Amino acid sequence: MPRSRIRFLPAILSLPFAIVDLNQGAKSAALMQEIKDRVVHLEAGHAVVKQQANVKEVPGIAWYVVNTSKWKDIPAFIRGSGAMSDYVPGKFALMQLADSAAENLSAELHASGMACGVLARLTNATVSQETIATPVPLRPVDQEIAAVTAMTKAIDADKIKATIDELSKITTRYYTTPTGINVSDWLVGRYRDLAGERSDIEISKYDHTAMNSRQASVVVKIRGTKKPDEILILGSHIDSVNWEDGTKERSPGADDNASGTATNLDIFRVLMANGAKFDRTVEIHGYAAEEIGLVGSLHISNDYKVANKRVIAMVQQDMNLYKEPGSPDKIWFVEENTDDGFNSLLGKLVDKYAKVAWAKGSLTAGSSDHASWKRRGYAAAFPFEHPQDHNPHIHSADDTTVNANAFSQTAAFGKLGLAYVAHFAGLN
Repeated sequence: MPRSRIRFLPAILSLPFAIVDLNQGAKSAALMQEIKDRVVHLEAGHAVVKQQANVKEVPGIAWYVVNTSKWKDIPAFIRGSGAMSDYVPGKFALMQLADSAAENLSAELHASGMACGVLARLTNATVSQETIATPVPLRPVDQEIAAVTAMTKAIDADKIKATIDELSKITTRYYTTPTGINVSDWLVGRYRDLAGERSDIEISKYDHTAMNSRQASVVVKIRGTKKPDEILILGSHIDSVNWEDGTKERSPGADDNASGTATNLDIFRVLMANGAKFDRTVEIHGYAAEEIGLVGSLHISNDYKVANKRVIAMVQQDMNLYKEPGSPDKIWFVEENTDDGFNSLLGKLVDKYAKVAWAKGSLTAGSSDHASWKRRGYAAAFPFEHPQDHNPHIHSADDTTVNANAFSQTAAFGKLGLAYVAHFAGLN
């Protein structure tokens, strides 16, 4: 590949990744064809490509894409955090960071006004170049299903609050701490209690030690009756963080993201109480280490892609507990790293079952685990609280239910999530 097509600093030519500018008009298609098997990240009209066939994982050190869209040039606190091979002005930087440096940088990015997901950890996994098709529901979204209506009415804001309270009492769920590591076992226990003796359900932990994370993800599978190889995913992340006072300090994470985790648990409770079964397999995921670069979801989505698993769609539940005082409940569908047609279909389910207002909006300075699935070629959606006016207390000791307590709104997200699996997985 001609050197003129690659952006990098000459002092570090041996580094494993480089940035390729795709904003070259008619040349871009040919260029993409040339590099397609080496692209590990796409952002802002540029690709990050592997310069080596395989990039060796080094314990305690990793490569990251750092969102710098807030600045025209790279601030000193970002430049000083690690080895920067290059950057696209006003877009992103490509950096090698030690684990401690990644923690410190995440804290400073948050303090500067950036949101979740501004660090994306790079691996050998390449980005899928397939055209992502809008998923097709097995039960049309234009038709209300009486059994689904009954189940959505059973979503219980008080039970969701009780789970959020339990999770928030844990000192911190940060992925390196003992309490953060143990939260996976706590969540597995809750799902097993609800599943009872059903033989079609599998509940397990997903190990991420290969990704330098002792915190495991949680995977709950309800095996499909007719199309078990087709998978619908409902996700959330289980970790929390306090970037203001230090990662070992109090980090209740009520909104970010006990809210999404508790919502999915209540969806499962209602499904089990009604003996729900589906044509397609339904999986509920609780992802580890989202706050430090989408680690758990990147690992699982890559493993699923390598195994050629047929993931039909993925919906992420992350932050649904906050709204401005006096404003009505509302569900926003984040536009970045999602499928617009899928968002519109889910909006119809909001109208039928959640019966709150909804809209689409941009969340430019952050992301969540849905982005991991989108980059591997799967359709994804991210229902969220207001993307331009979200909880200002996240990533601090103040992310509590005192400052975020829109529990009826959280229940609306639960109704949407339940309707999503019922229609797209095909409720029996």
